[in-house]
Amino acid sequence: MDGIEGNDRLEPPTVTMILKSRQATKSVKVSLANKSALAGAIITAIYFIIGLLDAVFPGYLGASGSMGNALTAFHGSLAVSTPVSPLFGSGWYILGGTLYGLPILPVMFAAIKFDLAFSLFVAVVSSLIGLVIGLYAGFFGGIIDRILIKISDFFLQIPLIGLAIIIAYLLGFSFLDLAIAVAISWWPVFAVFVRNKAHSVKKATFVVSATSSGDTATEITFRHIFPSILPDFAARVFIELGLIVQVLATVDFLNLNTSFRYMPEIGNMMSWGSSSALLGTTTWWPLVIPGLFLLGFTLGVYLLGSGLKRSIRYKSWRYEQR
Repeated sequence: MDGIEGNDRLEPPTVTMILKSRQATKSVKVSLANKSALAGAIITAIYFIIGLLDAVFPGYLGASGSMGNALTAFHGSLAVSTPVSPLFGSGWYILGGTLYGLPILPVMFAAIKFDLAFSLFVAVVSSLIGLVIGLYAGFFGGIIDRILIKISDFFLQIPLIGLAIIIAYLLGFSFLDLAIAVAISWWPVFAVFVRNKAHSVKKATFVVSATSSGDTATEITFRHIFPSILPDFAARVFIELGLIVQVLATVDFLNLNTSFRYMPEIGNMMSWGSSSALLGTTTWWPLVIPGLFLLGFTLGVYLLGSGLKRSIRYKSWRYEQR
């Protein structure tokens, strides 16, 4: 340790170094060459474009104004006329119609933005909480680490969706309440992941050098350790995004909440389809097609996340000093 001092101190890889390094460029090329990762990126991008269009260009789905708002008003007032204008005529019904006579295709396109917004909120909030707690627990160890493990065991031993529903009921069970509840339930997943990564990285030479040089815990965790685990962390967020999106759909499909029953959302659409099946009809598409549409997003982010995980690994990264 005595030889690591002055100008001989090893500098940690920063986020800028990661993005500018030759290994980063190589990893991006590897990711693009990975057909599953490329397919996942394309699928994910398509879903986000669809989700943004109804908000950015109201009326493109045939309704006067936002299709999402029109559908909420349609169901809320139990109107008998469809809110969809005959912009494309019968073309809107290429995938069939719902129990209420609504065309499935534009309703799915309007609904996905709610699922994406919910998933992004939960993923961002829970991952940031888990990142901070996991970094400190992985670096310090000791009682902080033991407390994290105990809390994580408590959360992870209870089904996440069940815990989220209980918390949401305590908060009031609005759309935002459910998102907050799921974020509270999900952060241990990220915390344990980051803790394990940080625990291994803290033994690296540049971290030992920083510790012996008197850097603060905050500097070590965020300037030294975080950039090293960033690639794996980003890949994990994408993978979890595909799981989070299913929570809202499950809650709505099971009709566990009535406060946003008429909100256009994939789970609600599947619930309408199941109601149609219970009425004795032989129409399968109102239930199956929205489910496949949601599965497509889950598959896309999984392919993207797993592809990144394979092509960007901590041990394969080299940080060039310039």
